[in-house]
Amino acid sequence: MSYYFGYFFSDIGQATALITVSLIWASFYVIGAAFGPRLGFSESNHLVGWTFVSFLFLFGGVFLKLPFTIIAIMAGCITLLGLVQLRHKNISIFPLSAGRILALGLPFFVLVSGMRGSQWDEFTDWLLIPRYLIEVDSFPSKDVPFLNAHLTGYPYSWHFVTYIASRLAGELIESAGPLSNVILLFSFSALVGRVILTGAKHYPVRKKLSWALTATVMLAVTLLNPTFAQKVVLTSYADTSSAIATGTAMILAWFLLEALINRDFDRAKSLALTLGFVLALLVNLKQATLSLVVIIILATIFISIRSPQIPIGRIARILPAVIIPALTMFLAWRYHLTTELSLREMSIRPIEAWSFEFIPQILSRMLLVLSKKGVYLVIVLILIGFGLRGLWRAESPFDRLAALAALIVVGYNGFLLFAYVTTFSQFDALRAASFWRYNMHLGPIVVIFMAYGCSLIWRGKELNTPRFRRAFWIPIVLILAAPFVFAHKLRFDLAPMVVHYRNVSAAVANLVEPADRIFNADPRGSGESSAVLKFALGDRATYAGHVSAFSPKRLHALQKIINKPEITAILLYSTHSGFEDALGTALPRDKSHFLRRDGQSWKIIKSWKKPQKDK
Repeated sequence: MSYYFGYFFSDIGQATALITVSLIWASFYVIGAAFGPRLGFSESNHLVGWTFVSFLFLFGGVFLKLPFTIIAIMAGCITLLGLVQLRHKNISIFPLSAGRILALGLPFFVLVSGMRGSQWDEFTDWLLIPRYLIEVDSFPSKDVPFLNAHLTGYPYSWHFVTYIASRLAGELIESAGPLSNVILLFSFSALVGRVILTGAKHYPVRKKLSWALTATVMLAVTLLNPTFAQKVVLTSYADTSSAIATGTAMILAWFLLEALINRDFDRAKSLALTLGFVLALLVNLKQATLSLVVIIILATIFISIRSPQIPIGRIARILPAVIIPALTMFLAWRYHLTTELSLREMSIRPIEAWSFEFIPQILSRMLLVLSKKGVYLVIVLILIGFGLRGLWRAESPFDRLAALAALIVVGYNGFLLFAYVTTFSQFDALRAASFWRYNMHLGPIVVIFMAYGCSLIWRGKELNTPRFRRAFWIPIVLILAAPFVFAHKLRFDLAPMVVHYRNVSAAVANLVEPADRIFNADPRGSGESSAVLKFALGDRATYAGHVSAFSPKRLHALQKIINKPEITAILLYSTHSGFEDALGTALPRDKSHFLRRDGQSWKIIKSWKKPQKDK
C-alpha cells in the first residue's frame, strides 16, 4: 500500500513543481489575454502568451545578449502589467470551463508532479539542455557549446518552460515537462469542447461545458486519443506540445475560413493574428515542425481558393498576419544557428547521397508501423476519404475541416518520407525511425475530426433526458479514476531498474573527483545506463565511454579501456564472460559496482544491490 501511495506522493518537491509550473502557465494565459488579439479564443491564450515569452527570450538572448534570468524577470513584469490591464477589460483569461478541468484533472496533476527523467533522450537533450540553460543563463554559443547535449540546434521554446520553472524553484524541475504536457492536453480539451458545441449549434449559447462534456473531452485527448503514449506525454519530450500547437493551429485556420465566409472580417483579422502567433510557437518547438507550419499555411490558402464564398482579396490581406510571426521567429533562430552553433541539427545530405533506391522499402516500413496502430490508421483513412470529398465540394464547414485535416495529415507524412530519403541515415530510414512518434504530432487533428463528426450527430438531439442523464456520470468517473487505476503504468519512471540507474549514478557523481575519467560497463544492458551516468556526472568528472549489449567484442573493449592509464574509474552495472579476470576481482552479479584504479589493479569502492528481477 505504501508503494502505491508513493505513485502520488514522494517528496515536498512535488508541491514546488506544481506551484512553479502552474504559475508559468497562468502567466502565459494572462499575457495572451492582455496582449493577444482582441477577438481571439480564451482557449488559446496560453499559447499566444507562450509565443510572446518565446519572442522575448529569442530576441533578448540572441540580439541583446541579455542573461536569461533578466529576461525571465521581464516576463514576470509583463505578466503583472497584463493583470493590471485586464482589470479594466471584460476579457476572459481562462476558458470558462477551466475550473472544472482543474478539478477533474487534479489526480493527474498530483501523479505527474512527482515524475523524474527516465527516457534516454531526456538525459541527452530534453533535461540536459534546460540544466545547461540554468548553469550558463544563455543560449549555447561558440564559447559555451553545450558539448554533452546532442542536437543543441533544435528550437528552444519548449526548453524555456523547464528553465523558468527551475529558475523559480532554484533547482532543475524534472517534472516541469510532463506537468506542462498534461496542462496542454487538458487545455486543448476546452478547445475540443468549443468545436463540439459549435458543430452541435450550442455555441455561443452554451459557452461553459457541462461536467459530463468536460470529462468527455478530457478523455478524448488522453485515454481515448489514438496517439496517446504515456512514455512520450509524461516525459520532457517536445512532441506533445508540438501536437497541441498543430491541432490548435488547424482549428484556428478553420474558424478563420468560416469567419471569412460569414463576412465577419474583424474576427477574421483577430483569428489570423492568433494563428500567426501559434504558428510562430510551432516553428520554435522542434526542427520538423517547420514543415507543419508550411503545410498548414498552404492548406489554408488552398481551401480558401477552393471556397468561392471567400474573397481572394480578403485572404491575401490577412496572410501577412499569419506568416510574418512564424517567419520572424524562424529567421531569428536561424541567425543564431549560423553565427554561433554551426547548425548543430539534422541537415539534408548532398543529393547524391539521397536514398532514392530505398523509397519502396521505406514506404513499406511506414505502412507497417501504421498498420500496428489499427485505430489510428482506420480513423486517418476515414479522415482522408472525407477530406477528398471536402476538397471536391468545399461547401460545408465539415467539408473544409476534413479537407484541412487531410491535407495536413497527408502533407506531413509526405514530408516524413522526404526526410527519410534526404536526411536520415540508411539504417534509420529503412526502419522509419520514430515514425510513430512523429505521427503523434497529428493526434489532436484526429481528435478534432472525430469530435466534430460526433457533434454533427448530436445536432438537433436532446440529450438532457432521464435516459441520457443516467450516463452523464460515466465520463466523470472514468477521468477521475484513470490516474488511480493506471498509476503503475503512468509512473514508468519508478521502474526498478530505472530507479537503480538514477540512484547509482547520483551516488557515483558524489564519489568521483574532477580529474577522474570514468567508463561505464553494462554489457547486458541497452546503454541507457550510460546516458543516465553522463547526465548525473555533469562536469564533476569526465565521461570516457561505455560498453553495452550492442557493443561488438565486449571483453576486448573492456581490456582496451583498462590498459589506458588515463581511465581512473569504472561503473559496472552488469558483467560478461572474462570481465572478472580482466579486472582481477570478484564481481557478484547481483550488484552494481564502482571500481577505482589502484596501480595496475582495480578495487571495488562501493556496490549497490540490484532490483531482484533485474539480477
